[in-house]
Amino acid sequence: MGLIAEFQLDSPDLPLTDAVAAVSDITLYIERILVVDPDRPVVLCRAVGAIDDFSEALTCDPTVEAYTTMDGTNGGAMYRIRLRDPPLPIYRKYVELGTTPLGGIVTVDGWWGRARFPDREALAEYRAFCTERGGTFKLERLTRESSTDDPPFGLTDEQYEALVAAHEAGYFAVPREASTEEIGDRLGVSAPSASERLRRGIDRLLENAL
Repeated sequence: MGLIAEFQLDSPDLPLTDAVAAVSDITLYIERILVVDPDRPVVLCRAVGAIDDFSEALTCDPTVEAYTTMDGTNGGAMYRIRLRDPPLPIYRKYVELGTTPLGGIVTVDGWWGRARFPDREALAEYRAFCTERGGTFKLERLTRESSTDDPPFGLTDEQYEALVAAHEAGYFAVPREASTEEIGDRLGVSAPSASERLRRGIDRLLENAL
């Protein structure tokens, strides 16, 4: 299982930044990055804002080899953009580490990205590579990717079991129908232990769901 990282990245090595910077009223939402051929990546994205100006700016962006406009959306348009070969070093490193892009947003302030990294070492190496090349990398959120057998929302098995037991017993009902002592009895632990599992579980649930 890998790690899902959400981060802000600003670097002269990033593609499409010139086109976005040339149009103040534009936000670019990266839907997919096709990496079947790492040397010729294709970006599927949705642009919202001054579309006519942005299309013109794409022709002047040195990282863009070609682009086509796809079906339009409310207030925006879809683009299929082929990046130049060879790709920028910062992107090549992305592929080299086995990272899977999951989406992103490009604005005049840089990239906001969401990606799957194989492990913490790969994430650390990518961050170091970016900063060594003069970029800034700010990690906003890091969560462990769950397998189909893992509890949802990053919960531990104990937290998930406690929350399920509390829900079934009516602990969250108004008025409350069960005490922490009763939840502890169901789980085979003390009332303080049950209370701690519930508090930590609720905190983790809110952190990863909101």
